[in-house]
This record gives sequence, C-alpha cells and structure tokens, in this order.
Amino acid sequence: MNKFYYILLTFTLLIGWGEGLSAQTMSAERYEIDMKRGGIRLNDREALLRAREFIRLDPTYYVGYMLEGLYKYEHSSDFIGYKNAIPPLKKAFELIEQDYGNAFKARYTETDQYVAVEDRFLDYYRITYNLIECYSNIDRPDSVIWLLKEYNKWNMQHDILGADNYIAWTYHRNRYYTSDKFAFLYNSVKENERTALNYLKQNLKKVEEKSALNEEVLSWSMVMSTRLSVYHYLALVYDYLRQPDSARYYYDQMRPYNVFSYNNYAIFCFVNGDFEESYKNFYIDAFYSRKDKMLQESIFYLSILNAMRGLPQNSVKPLIGYIEDNKVRPGWGWYNIGLGRAYLYNGQLEESAACLKKATGFREITIGSTLGTSQYNFSYALLDLINLEKQAAAIKFEDKRYWLSPKKLLQLANLNVQQSTVRLALFNQLSANLERDELYYRLFASESTVSWDEIYSLVKDYGRSFFIKKFELEAGRKGRDNIRKYFTLLQAKLYIEKSRIHKAKRILDELDKTQHAETGFENLYRARLYEALAICEDDVGTKKAYESNLNKFYMAFPQLVPYSDLKMEFYLDLKDNDNKTAKTVINELKSCNISWTNNKDKEVPRVIVRFSGNGKQNMLTYKVESAWGKTIVSPQDISYDEPGGVGKKLAYGIFKVGAEGAIEDEFYY
Repeated sequence: MNKFYYILLTFTLLIGWGEGLSAQTMSAERYEIDMKRGGIRLNDREALLRAREFIRLDPTYYVGYMLEGLYKYEHSSDFIGYKNAIPPLKKAFELIEQDYGNAFKARYTETDQYVAVEDRFLDYYRITYNLIECYSNIDRPDSVIWLLKEYNKWNMQHDILGADNYIAWTYHRNRYYTSDKFAFLYNSVKENERTALNYLKQNLKKVEEKSALNEEVLSWSMVMSTRLSVYHYLALVYDYLRQPDSARYYYDQMRPYNVFSYNNYAIFCFVNGDFEESYKNFYIDAFYSRKDKMLQESIFYLSILNAMRGLPQNSVKPLIGYIEDNKVRPGWGWYNIGLGRAYLYNGQLEESAACLKKATGFREITIGSTLGTSQYNFSYALLDLINLEKQAAAIKFEDKRYWLSPKKLLQLANLNVQQSTVRLALFNQLSANLERDELYYRLFASESTVSWDEIYSLVKDYGRSFFIKKFELEAGRKGRDNIRKYFTLLQAKLYIEKSRIHKAKRILDELDKTQHAETGFENLYRARLYEALAICEDDVGTKKAYESNLNKFYMAFPQLVPYSDLKMEFYLDLKDNDNKTAKTVINELKSCNISWTNNKDKEVPRVIVRFSGNGKQNMLTYKVESAWGKTIVSPQDISYDEPGGVGKKLAYGIFKVGAEGAIEDEFYY
C-alpha cells in the first residue's frame, strides 16, 4: 500500500519557510540566513545556490544543508538521486538536534511558547521525513529504524511525523525478511507483524495521553490529524492480518476526513470479496489522487479486476498512458507487468511478452510502496509462465494438424523447456518466501500482486494433493463468503489434473447450482467454471452438456477459449466469398482448431463474414451472434492486400482477441 499521504499534505506548509521564525539570540550570519531563506522554491535552481551560500556563511548551521538535501530530494526519482540527497539531510539532522534538542524535549503549556519554536519543529520534521524517504527508497530500512529511534528520544509533545507509525510501516514493509538480512527484524512474518501492531498501539496511546494538553496549546484539528495517521496504519496492518472488523472500524473513522486512502480501502474490499466497491475506490484513487514519484498501486490493481470482469482491454490504454508519463521512474516496471497481464488476458501474447521483458530489467520498484522486490519478481515470472503456456496452445489452435509439422513440434518442445525453467525458478522463489502461505495460497491477500487464476497456473503442477487439502480448508473458513467458491473451484480443477473427473464434476455441478446473482466481476470465475465443466463432460461423453458448457465458457470470456485446448463450434455464414483471396482466407480459417457445423438451426454462435474488394485491395467484415441473434462480437473490419495470415486473424477475432476497451459508465464519475 502507498504510504500515508497526509504527511505529504502537512509538509506542503513548510515550503514557504522563513516568515515568523522564532527570534533567538544568534550570530549575524544565522540571522542573515534566516532572513534570506523565506520564499525559496525547492524546484528552482536558486534553492541549491542559496544552500551553498548559507553553508559558506555558517557551516555549523543546519539550514544550508537542509535546503541542499530537500532540493536534491525533490529532484530525485531513482536510487542515485535519493542516495545523493542523504549526506546533506543527515548533516542537517545532526546539526538541528545539536542546536535545538532542548526545545524538542520541552513541554509547552501556552500557545505562545510553542509558536516561538514551531518553525524549528517543522524543519526537524521535514528533514527527518525526507531522510526516511531516501533511506526507504534505496532499501536501507535499518537506517530508517536508527533514524526514527534517534528522533523518538525527544518524546516530543506533538509528533506530526508519527515516528512509531513509520517504525511500524518499516517492519510491515520488510516483514518477509529476517534478522539475517536486517538486524532489527524478527525471524518470522508473524513476529514482524506483531511488532508493527504493537508500535501502532503504543503510538495511539501516546497521542491520547497528550491529547488534552495539545488540544489546549495547539488545536483539536492538529491532535486529530496525528490520531488519524495512526488509524491509517492500523487499518493497513489489520487488513493484512485478516481482521476485517478492526480494519473496517479504522477506515470508517477516517472516511469523513480528507486523509482517507481510497487505494488502501479498495485493497481491503478486494481482500473481502467486495469487488465492485474495490473497483470504484481504485478508480477514484487512480484518476483523482494521482501521485508523483511513486507507484500508483491502484492502476496496477485495476488490471487484475478488469481481468476478473472479463474486460482486460479496459486496462490497456490507462497503463500505456502511465508508462509514457513515468518513463523509467518508480511504477514504470509495475505498470509494464500490469499491461503484460492486460494483453495476456486479451489474447495478445506478443505484446504481453514485450511488456514482461521490459519489466525484468527494471529495478526502481520499491519506492513509496509496501510492494517489494520478491512480489515484483514473482509477478512477472508467473505471467511469463502463463504466456509461454498460451504460446504453446496458440500453435495448436492455429493449426489443428500441428503434429504433422516437425517445425511446430520443435517449437512446442522449446516452449516446454522454457516453461520448465520458469516454473523451477518460481518454485525456488516460493520456497524462499516466508509469507508464501499468506501471500499466495490463501488468494486475494492484501499484499499479493497476482490473481487467483494466475496462482492456479503454478499450483496445478506443484503438489496437487497438498493444495486440494489447502483449498478445502480455506473454503471452510468463516468469513469472506464471496471468496469461498474460488477455493472450491481451484480444488475441483486440481481433481481434474489428477484425473479424478467424477469427483471434480460433483464439486463443479454444486458450484453451478449455487451461483449467486452476477456482480459484473465474476466473468473470469464463470468462464473457468464452465471450462472445467466442459472438460468433465467431454471426458464422460455427455455431448449436449459439453456443448452447453463450452458455449457458456465462450460467452463469459471468449479471449480464453483459443488457449484452452477445447474445440469451439460455430455456424459460418458467408457472403461474396467466390473470389480467390476469399477462398484462401476461409481455408486458413478452417485450418484452425475450430469446429464448423452446416446446420444453421443448431444452437451455436454464428460467424457472419462479408467480403468485398478487387483482389488487390480487399476488405472483410465479420461479426458474431448467438443462435438467438444477440451480438457477441460487434462488426469488425479487416483490410488486406494479400490473404496470407488473414484467416488466422479472423479466427482470433471471433474470440475477441485484441479487443479494444469498452467503457462501463457505472464506474466513471
């Protein structure tokens, strides 16, 4: 989850420093520095020039180093930039503590007393916050913990920063590591999360103990802001710990205020199976709460929800836009993974592979987010595995007599070797991941970056009996009622992999009978259910039931069908196809793994194709309707000079492969 952006809003107050600085006995040089610092903009080159001037005037005064560090921080978006900002910020931190430590630890009972030194507090907060960000963004959490404990020693009367919140966040962010990597950590995810929670409870207690005094000296709103900052992190940790009642309580407390995190609440809804509410909140965050220099998690997670809706194409344009805007900056790699997913579920394998390849070489992946390197590597590797599997399926789809081609058999063998290599790497990643059970096996985890459908692509070849028991156990747990059926579906699919068809069919039939009203986010679930039922019916030889479930599979998510090894049946309605190029196109179409019936009264989808042109400049228009005349694929045009490859393009087109985005009005505000 993205870090608490309330603190970012708070620190915008600090940009116009200087006016009203506390009058203290100081040297002429320091007085001059304080007079000149007012109104400096961090984005201007003047800020760096002033910083150097102030350091020359008095190298023992923190202001020049602070200004240099903040300027470098504001202009950073990668490892090197944040690393270069650390030395001046650290120097400023040491010098301001040296000069104003007594002010930081003092207690103030009158507003005027606090106002006299308030600007020094604000400088200290700003230095510390930016130094935390720098250390976090270059993966030095041990330095973050050192810094925050140093800051905490003053036990300040009013802690705008919320040091204990950041300590908790640092434990949570690094929960899957042990003390072997960072000495401050414990040796299990459970212990690290318990520590994070304890720091938050400790901080909430501090806020309440000081609230009466601070409301009198400062204001109710300032006290409330520190209280809300603790609520933000409590909601985040309780969500991860699967304590939805506690998480919801703190989200409800934050909702009336402008600190409410739509992204984090969307993840909370996603974990608990409220997919429509999750989508709406991700959408609000993605397009109305845009953040600079950090991953916009909501854009990434929308690629999962759009796949679940059966509308993966809806993520393509937004992700392309974010990739273009971010260039090679934080989020760029994650957006490429999300775009790779969107293309993958839209059947665009070449485009998907290109995005995943870009993601493999990107390393600025942890800035401003709890999503870490292990999740990143696992995500693109798992999508790469699925892409390789679909490439193999595409060879079989494009030529139903592929086994007669040595070239294609060699391609399949090579793909199989690549799949084995990627699968082994994924297994090794899982073995080394201390939170694999929570993050991947329980599905819909708050910190997971892969979908339930993607997880199945791995576990189907990895300990099937173990996962059958695992998913059965999860399906029996109380709570998350909307999630249970996903575990049961995967359990049935694993029984199919073990050739226990009758057992799988009984489970699938029961799921089919007990389906609830469609929510708009279950197209992927229904598609996988009907795909599994079709496999079972085909195995037991019940042709009518097989055809019915295969049609339902197609209607739910047509882009999946060409890669399923199931042979879909259509009725082909041709017009103006007596020219030579048209016959070439149709022959190529019929070489694909599609069944065609001559019975126009059969209840199968109808592919209506119209040809036009003079043999040199040609056009075909096609659409797909149900047996009852309902449009499945709206009219599409294919222009071509030469007919080669057009038949295959048409074959994929009738399954909506490569479909463009479709706007759903109810999700736009």
